[in-house]
Amino acid sequence: MSESQEGTIRCADCRFCRQFKEVNGATGRYVLKVRCARGGWQVGRKLGHTDWHRLMTRRVRKCPDYDSMSDNERDRARYLCDLAATLPLERIVYEADGEPADIFEIHGIDLSTE
Repeated sequence: MSESQEGTIRCADCRFCRQFKEVNGATGRYVLKVRCARGGWQVGRKLGHTDWHRLMTRRVRKCPDYDSMSDNERDRARYLCDLAATLPLERIVYEADGEPADIFEIHGIDLSTE
């Protein structure tokens, strides 16, 4: 067992942590999510996943499939720190072309001053 597994494992550093798009079929808009490619986040019969912006909150005490992408603990800590600094603070909805969607349009907020 590696040093990482003796404490808390951050799933973001595992090579089986995968990003995917959850697409709304009606609008084509999507949000970024992450899941374990090995099914480690499975809840009952459903495969678990979490929003991309919440990736750093996903951690476990031990995982038989954990395989760190980092060469050592120093690199791991640096990677996780950089990732935490670059993740968005909230969920971002994207248009089909990859551009962030207008949040006011999504929620039906009219800002016109008539």
